[in-house]
Amino acid sequence: MHPTIRIALVAVSVGVTFQGQASEMSRFATQALSQLEALPQIRAEAEQVALAKLSISSANQALYNPELALDVENIGSDSSDEDYTLSVAQAVDWADKRGYRTRLAQLNALKAQADYQQLRNDTLASLLSAWVSLRQAQQLDQYATEQQQRTQSMLALADKMVRVGELAPLDKQLLTLELARVSGSRADARQALISAESQLTLFGGDPALALPPFRFPLPSTEVNQQLPALKGQYQAVLAAKAGFSLARQEAKADPTVSVGAVTNGDDNSVQLGISMPLNIRNRYQGEINEANQGVIVAEQQYLARSRALEIDLESLSRRYGAVADSLSRWQQLTQDSLDSSHELLQRLWRGGEMPTSQYLQSQQQLTDTWATGAMLEAQQTNLWLEMMASRGELESWLTQQAVSQ
Repeated sequence: MHPTIRIALVAVSVGVTFQGQASEMSRFATQALSQLEALPQIRAEAEQVALAKLSISSANQALYNPELALDVENIGSDSSDEDYTLSVAQAVDWADKRGYRTRLAQLNALKAQADYQQLRNDTLASLLSAWVSLRQAQQLDQYATEQQQRTQSMLALADKMVRVGELAPLDKQLLTLELARVSGSRADARQALISAESQLTLFGGDPALALPPFRFPLPSTEVNQQLPALKGQYQAVLAAKAGFSLARQEAKADPTVSVGAVTNGDDNSVQLGISMPLNIRNRYQGEINEANQGVIVAEQQYLARSRALEIDLESLSRRYGAVADSLSRWQQLTQDSLDSSHELLQRLWRGGEMPTSQYLQSQQQLTDTWATGAMLEAQQTNLWLEMMASRGELESWLTQQAVSQ
């Protein structure tokens, strides 16, 4: 075949494979997001966000309603005319307290939305991690099953070889004991698999839905106020500052304006009035100081959260790098060797070139090597999921996978 044609066919094959994996990942992401929406804790937090948004409308309502008053005055004489006064009074939001309250409600709603998004990220990380654990348990169960089947086949062969004198009875006994051991290991692997399925179900996932393999670049460890994971804490700072501004406005007195009509027999007149509370005994300085301290607390909490997140991401990045290096090294050392090793060991044992004890030891070493690879792969994936969730970017990534073709 011409080299150019061969390269083109390989390119098409890789492209079809990649597209198939992308479609599989897209289907998985769509179903995973759907299962996330169905979780009770997600629904409950969504209702909290809706409640916070309703508070915006409440805060934007007028602070004062008008007051209607009717006064009747008589000096006590039966012949005197009575004075009737009908008036309407309206307090004026002179300091725009309504606007400050609305701003505070908006910031609290944004904080509730940011906290809700972070909860979704954390819950999604637990859900996907449960799928990773299930995939690892399935791999370990497969390895244990294959080891048990190989040992059973070798024991059946050993029985024939003992009858014809090609193998010592002690070797058959060793294989019998090994079968008992691997049967116990298979039972443990099966129990771990059932537990992983139950754990995934508890988190709201479907064990019948398989997590496909996917590539993942290492997330950044950079931390700033635009990071989704810090939005809630940053909105809390803005809300505290808005609360401080509101406290200062609340300390200002609002005037009340009134207008009325006075009638006494044939005499009619118009009455105008204005009243102003005197903030003398209580200047509301305590509320202002309390709100100012709330700003200081919110800022320090934001700085503490930012610092903790930066340290956590740096630690996760280093751990991810160490596991990735170990997995890459494992893949290099085991490439094209694990599958062929089983066949080689069997040929050596059947030909009498390898003692039974050494054969069993080598078989166990191969199984342990497979298990090590599955463990490293699960660790790497979980560390990546934890980093993405800590940054608050896990759901956005999965949403991109859902819409990709």
